[in-house]
Amino acid sequence: MAIEYFIYSDLDKVEVERRLIVAADAANGLWESWGVRGDLGPFHEEIMEEYGVGKGFKSQVYCRHYKEHSVRAREAMLAFFESLPRRKLLLNGDVFVAFRPE
Repeated sequence: MAIEYFIYSDLDKVEVERRLIVAADAANGLWESWGVRGDLGPFHEEIMEEYGVGKGFKSQVYCRHYKEHSVRAREAMLAFFESLPRRKLLLNGDVFVAFRPE
């Protein structure tokens, strides 16, 4: 079974990707797959309203890991999330985990 996390950020794709590469290297293979999207599509702001976020984000991080690595992989993902500056939202699948308004 795999666990997926999504981080939405006010940083642009290039900046988030640069930071994610460093975090993925530090995670030392705990994450099965990961990536960044910069084009979040026309319905992104409507979906964000469901999470209480009034304005859309610039980028989305995707990270997936296997259940047997849950604790350490999640710790690495949370550390990455907290390291990002500005406004950000963290979801586990489509379940709200955390929102930092600034």
